[in-house]
Amino acid sequence: MQSATTTKTAQAFELKGSLFTLTVFRLQQIDIDAIETQLTTMLKRTPNFFRHMPLVLDVSHIKSANILAEFNALLQLLHNNNMIPVGIRGADEITQELAANAGLAIFPISKSEPQSPAQTTKSKQANTVSNAAKLITQPVRSGQQIYARGTDLIVMASVSHGAELLADGNIHVYGTLRGRALAGVHGDKNARIFCKKLDSELIAIAGHYQIKENLHTEDYPQPVQIYLDDDHIRIENI
Repeated sequence: MQSATTTKTAQAFELKGSLFTLTVFRLQQIDIDAIETQLTTMLKRTPNFFRHMPLVLDVSHIKSANILAEFNALLQLLHNNNMIPVGIRGADEITQELAANAGLAIFPISKSEPQSPAQTTKSKQANTVSNAAKLITQPVRSGQQIYARGTDLIVMASVSHGAELLADGNIHVYGTLRGRALAGVHGDKNARIFCKKLDSELIAIAGHYQIKENLHTEDYPQPVQIYLDDDHIRIENI
């Protein structure tokens, strides 16, 4: 007779936590024709950038009745343009049920809870001690992804097209910033991006982003800082 130890089978799967950057598709209106027109214009400029991109639909600014009437048409429009809606946020219970039936995850609206002065001071002290910046001294090549968890990211060289930088804090690039740079990926709206020269495919802070066609990088031949101002990306010469 075989013992329980020898007959035990290997696990079929395991669950692990991980971090993925998701693009929020924030709806300002639910006019399908208007959305299609804007999508068409955007995809003509960057036809491959949004291909197979996972999206979280933010419907917090849309009335529930309007969403219900156009929800299926919106999902079909996104799929037709090779974009993949994976979740929804800002929805009421009825819309959440509709989204769940369509196979979408339900995401909460992230809100920053105020801290007392004592909590804030303690948090800052802890960060000062434990969260030393992540330092990269070599050029970041195409296809590389570097993530600074819980801290800043410092790159002492240039970043190639097709590379991706992510940081919970700030990003500093002491060279040409190409590729993608996403600071404050866990929602820190005070995070900033600094670079010697801006030639990026995408920059993002706390989920708010701009793509290359809207950056006008030719206007910034010298070092710049990038930050959020009232949820809008701002770029300034240093």
